[in-house]
Amino acid sequence: MRRFLTPSVIGSVVLLAVTLFLVLPHIPDLAVYLSAPVPDGGVLQVRSEGEPSSAVSNGNNTVVPLEEPSAETASEMPADSAAAWDLPADIEEMENAFLAQSGGKTALGTVQERFFVNDGATDVIGRVAVRDCAEELHPDFAALLREGANLNIGDKAEPQVLIFHTHTTEGYLPAFTGSFYEKEAARSTDPAKTVVRVGDEICAALKAHGIGYIHDTEIYDAAYDGAYARSRVNVLSYLEKYPSIQIVLDVHRDAIYLSDTSACKPTAEIGGRKAAQIMIITGVEEGPVTDFPGWRDNLRFALSLQNAAQQKYEGLMKPIYFCRRKYNMDVVPCGLLLEFGSDTNTLAEAVYSGRLLGETLAELIEKYD
Repeated sequence: MRRFLTPSVIGSVVLLAVTLFLVLPHIPDLAVYLSAPVPDGGVLQVRSEGEPSSAVSNGNNTVVPLEEPSAETASEMPADSAAAWDLPADIEEMENAFLAQSGGKTALGTVQERFFVNDGATDVIGRVAVRDCAEELHPDFAALLREGANLNIGDKAEPQVLIFHTHTTEGYLPAFTGSFYEKEAARSTDPAKTVVRVGDEICAALKAHGIGYIHDTEIYDAAYDGAYARSRVNVLSYLEKYPSIQIVLDVHRDAIYLSDTSACKPTAEIGGRKAAQIMIITGVEEGPVTDFPGWRDNLRFALSLQNAAQQKYEGLMKPIYFCRRKYNMDVVPCGLLLEFGSDTNTLAEAVYSGRLLGETLAELIEKYD
């Protein structure tokens, strides 16, 4: 008698599936990224990508020297904006309160600081590093960098930039103690403690340069599934209402766990302060990713922004992650997803990086004004 699907077998299968779901994100050097929703807002695909600890070759490995910054540019590093930035008083209060209470908290694991240089990069062009995870199309990154961004700024006071947060509740540790605690603390509906606060800081830099922007702070991840489909609806609405918008940035933070009890936070020291390192994600139309004909324009913008940031604040950026993803980057030629540090970076580090990226973005926009 053949008996395959007994209750015990079904229970074992379910237990295995749940175990894999909980454990896979914490396998060493494993980062999990969600693809964009299909055009009708259907199922999100999940795919795991390893984070190589050393450079790998994909048949297109290139190291191309670029002209070094002029003496005038080099003298601006670190820029005055970095030296002049002050930690907001409320963040300092949160840090102090957390440190005062941390002695009574049960630590779930330790946090390691790590400075990512060209970790996992397949291509290095001057100060620009790219981790090319495409499987079929391997563009000439140096040529696209020379082309520059597909920007044509008219009146910069009109909205030029839209910033939103598909995973709006992603947050940070209030302070660094060398440990991490309950994972629930990494998410919050309080925008003062999440990636929304990072977006605020980007916008503050744009405002200081007289550049128009829209900051969408609506929460899209109250339910995690379908968040990209929900944010896309509003992004398209903003683009229709403000046709001057040319740049769309979805601001997130990462989560990097080496094991269940060991986490990693990407950190750089810039202008005498610690900053959360930033990773740009940009996609390619390949394999399961369809209806993304303008991906080269997005890549051109990613390369230009990465180059500008690394020249102005060397060490701020991790290698660009070029992959089979679309998220909502297909809505404009200059659309990117940005990861500001990880959930074990401090809020202060992430917000500081927001100001640095905002200054970089503002100066890049002004070159096309």
